[in-house]
Amino acid sequence: MFVSASSADKSGGDDDDKCVPRAAVHKVIKDCAPNIRVSGEAKEFFVQCCNEFIHLLSSEANSVCEKQTKKLIHPDHIVSALENLGFGSYKANCRDAMETAQEELAQKRKKLSSKPSSNFSEEELRQQQEALFEQAREEQLQLEIEEWHRTQEISKEILRQKMEASRTEDDNYD
Repeated sequence: MFVSASSADKSGGDDDDKCVPRAAVHKVIKDCAPNIRVSGEAKEFFVQCCNEFIHLLSSEANSVCEKQTKKLIHPDHIVSALENLGFGSYKANCRDAMETAQEELAQKRKKLSSKPSSNFSEEELRQQQEALFEQAREEQLQLEIEEWHRTQEISKEILRQKMEASRTEDDNYD
């Protein structure tokens, strides 16, 4: 995931928008120390530490990005920021985590894109489409026939009215 260089430094608004999800931090704590009980106060302290670390790292990555006259923070900027902050020993772990995340994302996208959108084969869908087109043509033809019959009925009625009117006029001349 890439972060805009200008958005990394902005502050204001709701603080929860800029925090690591508590549940995620609590899960990391439980995964790292499954046999140790951690107090709620300590968990909150971990959350605050994570938020502070991410803020510090993003600020430093933003500085690296700006020094390179870039407008978008890339993973290399974050790695440089880790080194600048004295966390160079984490570079390999961070790169591995990024590669794993990218692979998982690519697999999810591949599953979504390769998953058929229906249970029918392409040929079955084409046949269904043709059947629907044929049904629509038949309905259209039926509507046109009904319209033609209505037009004929109206024409007959107009002709009948004209004939009656002409008979009435003939009757008046006698």
